[in-house]
Amino acid sequence: MTTPSTTQDGPAAKRRPRISRGTVLVLGVVVIPVALGAALHGYGPLTEDTAIRMAFTAVAGKTITILSAITAVVLTIKRGYALPAILGMLLIAALIAAWAIGGMASTGELLLERLDRIAVVDQLNR
Repeated sequence: MTTPSTTQDGPAAKRRPRISRGTVLVLGVVVIPVALGAALHGYGPLTEDTAIRMAFTAVAGKTITILSAITAVVLTIKRGYALPAILGMLLIAALIAAWAIGGMASTGELLLERLDRIAVVDQLNR
């Protein structure tokens, strides 16, 4: 007589927890960029260093946003969702990427404005 095994030695034992597409999008579009911005924001006088740091932080957050949208599309395709779900996720990813690229462009303009403001204040102080 054999005793039942208490350990699982099949494919279910090697299965990793699945991360949902929604979790990837929420973390990549909202949580991580906001955390980066909060951690690296210039909480003091506006200097050239803080202006550049804030610009790079914004671009890094937007890059993570685009990569998370691409990851959500890849997860949708890899997990074998139906064609309407894949097309819907592609549309969502395209909208997110367009929004993020527009944000990167406005970040460049904002950096130039901040550096001009710093130069004007520096000129007034002389």
